[in-house]
Amino acid sequence: MNQTQLSQDAALQILADVSQIITTSHNADETLQQTAKMIAERMGVDACAIYAYDAHENQLRLKSTIGLVKEAIDAVSMRPDEGLTGLVLQESRPLQVLEMHRHPRFKLFPNIGEGVYQSFLGVPLLIYRRAIGVLTVHTVKRRSFSENEERLMTTIASQIAGLVSKALLIKELDSNTLVDFSRPALQTNTLRGQRVAEGVGLGKALVLEQGSMEEPLRTSPWSIHEENKAFRTALEQTIKDVLGLIDRLSGLVSPDEAAIFHAHIMFMEDSVFQEKIEGYIDQGNSAAWAIYQVIHEYLIAFNNIEDPYLQEKSHDLKDVGIRLLHHLGHGFGEITDKEGILVAKQVLPSDIARINSTKIKGIITCSGGVVSHAAILARSLLIPAICVSEASLHEIHEGDMLALDGTNGSIVIRPSEETIEDFSELLVAQDRHRSQLERFRTLPCLTKDGERINILANVALESETLQLKHFGAEGIGLYRSEIYFLSLDSYPSLENQCETYRKIIERVPKDFPVVIRTLDLGADKAAPYMGFQKEDNPFLGFRAIRRQLKQPAVLKTQIKAILLAAERRDNVRLLFPMITNLHEVKGVKGIYEECRQELIEKGFQAPQLKIGVMFEVPAAIFISHKMMSEIDFCSIGSNDLTQFVLAVDRNNSNISDIYDPLHPAVLQMIQHLTKNCAKVHMPVELCGEMASDPDGSVILVGLGLRQLSMSASLIPLVKERMSMFTLAEAEEIANFALHEAASAMEVRQKISRFHMC
Repeated sequence: MNQTQLSQDAALQILADVSQIITTSHNADETLQQTAKMIAERMGVDACAIYAYDAHENQLRLKSTIGLVKEAIDAVSMRPDEGLTGLVLQESRPLQVLEMHRHPRFKLFPNIGEGVYQSFLGVPLLIYRRAIGVLTVHTVKRRSFSENEERLMTTIASQIAGLVSKALLIKELDSNTLVDFSRPALQTNTLRGQRVAEGVGLGKALVLEQGSMEEPLRTSPWSIHEENKAFRTALEQTIKDVLGLIDRLSGLVSPDEAAIFHAHIMFMEDSVFQEKIEGYIDQGNSAAWAIYQVIHEYLIAFNNIEDPYLQEKSHDLKDVGIRLLHHLGHGFGEITDKEGILVAKQVLPSDIARINSTKIKGIITCSGGVVSHAAILARSLLIPAICVSEASLHEIHEGDMLALDGTNGSIVIRPSEETIEDFSELLVAQDRHRSQLERFRTLPCLTKDGERINILANVALESETLQLKHFGAEGIGLYRSEIYFLSLDSYPSLENQCETYRKIIERVPKDFPVVIRTLDLGADKAAPYMGFQKEDNPFLGFRAIRRQLKQPAVLKTQIKAILLAAERRDNVRLLFPMITNLHEVKGVKGIYEECRQELIEKGFQAPQLKIGVMFEVPAAIFISHKMMSEIDFCSIGSNDLTQFVLAVDRNNSNISDIYDPLHPAVLQMIQHLTKNCAKVHMPVELCGEMASDPDGSVILVGLGLRQLSMSASLIPLVKERMSMFTLAEAEEIANFALHEAASAMEVRQKISRFHMC
């Protein structure tokens, strides 16, 4: 079978089948053998082999094969400086050879059986940029492997790399275990689960008995007044706790991730929620029982909703309930200060926030998945995490040594010395890579050939500004002002807003920009006091600038506060979100000018700020050329833009795999805008999560952007990735994505291929 005849659907099916094999098999050797067999059959090659590299012996060892001599498995090895397979390992890049025997590095290993084959394709197995093995295919007849074939092999290699890293050292336990019949043997056991947060971890199990709410006593010896007072005190203390968690996470995670806890505050400040609890108390029930009952009623309602995003809100509500009951004297499992791997039936967002990330080496749970709030926080704090079944969780006991690989979703319980040594090497490589990123904090962002890219930070909390210099941010590309509003129980005054904005502005050097976005409220961002009405589709509803134009009082106060705060600075810019048409642009500019004139008439020196529009609605991008004369700069909001272009809610786990800003359609929208900006020399930046994605940053530079704004903590990673590509390579990748790629996966594979070359 010629690869040119291999359809995209067929390639995707191969990848899906490899994933299925890895997920369902519990024996490493068997998994590798099945994978090799499937590759050989589906790609129409005569032989396929998987090699693992033993760093201690400096040997490549054959681990599985179809087409080569099966007796050579685990029996034949070679040095990295020997043969074509060794060359792939040495250079950590794909290699294809039309006639093996004529290549200067060819070496015949008779015991392996390569002598009958003509053509060769090998790709490295990489973990944390370290080659730990090689995947090869051979054909008897001369065959030129296509770019698609090479790309497919590279992707498969990434899928099995984690498994191969352990296959060299992890042995079948029953072949090496001496059984003592006087007592049960504690045997090694390997579990598999869902990958939640990448990375490896090694440590003893810290089993947390937490996550359930026991029903408190319904009766109370205290008066209704005293019970109501106890509830109010618990409510105030819990809100204080949550605000403390938000502050603790500042600088450690992105603004969007820290804002998870604002949902907790919204629950507690909801008047209906409070009234339900007080209603039960007024009937003579204890405050603790009233809280339990209302939380229980809400949880039942949430559990009947199929929407995964809304179901995730139930975890937030449960977190709130547990903490409220705690302040009424009902204890819950505290996060230990010990060092190890946290094991719990359910890990709540507040649990993650209270974790000492230097001591907790990993998280294992059976509730929540990759889209959960706890998972988001774990990834931000660089804590590997895996979700397993409840039955699997019960196999782990307090004090068990655990080796966790969040990259492939595997957990080794009571690992052998060899496995511990293997994981220790992976940890060293992981730490080495993270430490390598340190040098990028203070360096400018440059492509491999010296093209300068301006890197700014997205900010939501005042405390985050303290991290700007630490991570090497060159200003604030997006200040999400709505997060400040969500932390309050009423609209802030002009004076309070002015003070808040002034603190943000003064934390940034005068020659660095500060972009302040006006309120982007609505959808999932609203507080009870704001009076938002329930909508069938709030993300497409009465939100952001649409609401502010029809109810301008709040917007006018905010604009005046920003103008007063920026009185002595010329680096402040004003950004309006959710713009759809030219009429809205002229409307917000009219309000802005009205605010300026009112301040000037009162004797204030209201500066002339640069005005920008956030392009996140496809319609606005299509008519962007008509807006250029009205604005001073453009900002791309890739989060909403991706959702609108692809018609997908990224919070819905059933379709979250569709959400990828590197989809060619999204990239074409961005290119359309950048071309319009280039024609009139209009500055343009991107401030969505796409900029935080190292792959995304390369594409964006290739599309012509020279200013990116992202979560501050991810700036070093983006700088590192950018340094690996020339501008010409970035442009080549962008051109491929725009004109040849049919999916985001193809775009990412193209970037990966360039990265390895």
